[in-house]
Amino acid sequence: MIKHFAVALAMIVCCNTLFAQTDEKGIVLGIERSTADAFSKHNPVFLTAVFADDITVVDATGNIITKQQLVQTAQNVNSATVTDMKVKMEGIVAIITGSETVAGKDANGNTYSNTMRFTDVLLKTKGQWQIISRQETIIQ
Repeated sequence: MIKHFAVALAMIVCCNTLFAQTDEKGIVLGIERSTADAFSKHNPVFLTAVFADDITVVDATGNIITKQQLVQTAQNVNSATVTDMKVKMEGIVAIITGSETVAGKDANGNTYSNTMRFTDVLLKTKGQWQIISRQETIIQ
């Protein structure tokens, strides 16, 4: 009887851990989709909240830009979509890789559409996920 109870308890603990990880993966994937949507809808309030103040960003041209510069780029974005995302969870850190297609106008008013691979690192602080690092590479 005790043996059956121990096995049942172990299964419950394992299932809860598995579902908790799955839920966290779903949350961070949702954050990525919401971030792309915030760029498309020019939502600086969401973008300011989702990006850490000290975020490190390597943009598609290889330049390092600030959070403020990153948020300002949303003004020129007409659409942004993310696909092919994969998540690796390590406790309070999530690493997401995927593809992103962004269309809009550059600083000179010329239209563009770029497809990029990206890597985002998210950190859960005080119960909230924030993007603390981002790297983009244009796919030719």
